[in-house]
Amino acid sequence: MKNDLTQQLEAILGKVESLDEFAEIEQTIREARGRLSLPSMRGFWQDKTPCWEMFRCPEEMRAECPAYRHQDLPCWEIEGTYCKLFDYGAKGDGTAICHCCRVYKRWGNDRPIEIKLRGEGFNSVAAGTTRQ
Repeated sequence: MKNDLTQQLEAILGKVESLDEFAEIEQTIREARGRLSLPSMRGFWQDKTPCWEMFRCPEEMRAECPAYRHQDLPCWEIEGTYCKLFDYGAKGDGTAICHCCRVYKRWGNDRPIEIKLRGEGFNSVAAGTTRQ
């Protein structure tokens, strides 16, 4: 016997006719999850869907990502996030990519982007130069 939730999901998903509709449902679910106050979520990302969830970053990447380690700041204010490292050897301090990013568009409110945390990014972790 199916429970009520299963029946509701089947009714909703049975009416989906395109990938765009499915993507819209998926985004709504992610945003609803972001509004849940999870004990592990803190700082800027509390009550929001964080970048690592929106982009489905693997656990290995999250462990090294400064946005995940420093949840008091949004990812666009942190040097050396994976998204900002678009050239080998780059410091990851360019923010051009942030302006077209769906995470910044969702949570940045078009505020000017200023890097507030430096020396904590992927390159620093690999080189062993992160702060303690």
